[in-house]
Amino acid sequence: MNNNTVMLQESDQVVYRQTRRGEANCQRKGQVKTHRNHQPQFTGKIPRGMAAKVMACIKNHDWRQNSDLIALRKNGYTPYSRIFDRSYQPKPLRITVRSESREALSALSLALAANCDYSPYSQYMFEVILPIAEIAQRMGVLHVYNNGRKAYDVLLHALRVLEQLDYVIVHRGRESDSGQNKPMRVFLTENFFTSRGMNVESVRQWLHKYRQWAISAGISVSLRSKYERHQLKMARLGIDIDRHHSLKNRLKSIKRWVVSPELFNEKESIIADLNTYLIAHKKQRILSRNLSEVRYQMAWWAWSASDACTPVIRLNLENAIKTEFPHLLNHSTSTEQYYRLLLERAGIPLP
Repeated sequence: MNNNTVMLQESDQVVYRQTRRGEANCQRKGQVKTHRNHQPQFTGKIPRGMAAKVMACIKNHDWRQNSDLIALRKNGYTPYSRIFDRSYQPKPLRITVRSESREALSALSLALAANCDYSPYSQYMFEVILPIAEIAQRMGVLHVYNNGRKAYDVLLHALRVLEQLDYVIVHRGRESDSGQNKPMRVFLTENFFTSRGMNVESVRQWLHKYRQWAISAGISVSLRSKYERHQLKMARLGIDIDRHHSLKNRLKSIKRWVVSPELFNEKESIIADLNTYLIAHKKQRILSRNLSEVRYQMAWWAWSASDACTPVIRLNLENAIKTEFPHLLNHSTSTEQYYRLLLERAGIPLP
């Protein structure tokens, strides 16, 4: 039986042990307990463009008046370690959020918004292109112990709160170093923007301006290649989402929500024009290929029907070609070569 669980004697139900928090306090030997190692504060660089506008809305957000957070605290949090425990009952909390929690939520939101992929060319939009440890470093909550172990519990707790608020979608995987399930990929949802006072039209307008800027700056191709490299990296690390169909459907719904109808109609018209051009080009290639195959045959028939050619000459030339090149007996596969040899043997200039 795992150390985190205990089997009840009267039933086969598996429940979790009580928390061991505070057991090591007796080992401090009179030392003052550390309240927290780091204060959450965004220390990264504020990018330009759409990220700067999103971060400006986040800075002015008051978590004490967030209706989603108030409703969640009324029902109680569910930590990730107890998400599969059916016996766990969340405890309601007070409405007002402590200052430490507000600082962590604000710093995490700023870090996610600053390192988010806002490219409308991406298959799954609003993905945070940054490892979780670097996000903790830019939040200012990454703690490195003497043995080299990295800890960022403040980030994990705040990320779990945002996940319960449906502000982010977290795809977890097993970390090779610790062997634990850690957040590997983080996606922002539409509620992340609407809860901070940003409406759909504003987000669509910012994305449209970002797309126009990328085209004018000539970096639209580089953005696509960057996202493709990211997808290949995720697949190489084994944390792709190809088999997670419900997650992919949720991410596609986010893209349908954010992509403007004008941009979608423009894309559909461009795709239709490209299909029309490709079909016409394909027909032209087939026609030109057929003409190139038929021109030698038509020239041979025209010369055979003229007064310069008799039936005996025609039969002698055909029999000679068939004898020298028996593999050309099947005219369906070597029509062009067969009639070209006949014209050259007869001394007729090629058309």
